[in-house]
Amino acid sequence: MGVMAETNRQSLKDLEAGVRAHSGAHVEVLVHARGEGVDVLATRELLGLHRAGEWRTWGWHEVAGGGWRAEDNRLRWKTTQGEEWEAVLSDVGRLPELFRERIQASTMMSEAHDVSGGRVQIIARRALDGSGRVKWYALASGGASLADEETARFVVERTDQLKADLAL
Repeated sequence: MGVMAETNRQSLKDLEAGVRAHSGAHVEVLVHARGEGVDVLATRELLGLHRAGEWRTWGWHEVAGGGWRAEDNRLRWKTTQGEEWEAVLSDVGRLPELFRERIQASTMMSEAHDVSGGRVQIIARRALDGSGRVKWYALASGGASLADEETARFVVERTDQLKADLAL
């Protein structure tokens, strides 16, 4: 058992070094979840995915949403750029709770508006690395489209007003 524990500790130590090297940030892993050929690391500042020897990392402000599905042991998330990711995990620990908490902690504000064909949600998310960076993005639902000129104009104008109101 001592050898196995040492192997797991070394593995986590190597993963922590890998996520630090990839992200360029000094981070402390709060939760490490693993599955067959995949590791997910959660820190205060970012979410890291290690699969097939490669790293992907996202600041929590870049994770638009997602969650844990216990039925099939999947963590799924969508980035603010529209990419969809998932990891099948057998050992999750506190990852589902921490995932939800970090997304909430990075959310500064969110408001929804009726627009032509549906709804649009305008969201402001702050980086949790102390940099003060804020990421603004919009999501369309129903039949609404961000490609629609009127909707796009509304989103830009409303976002500009919100930035002014929040002094950002």
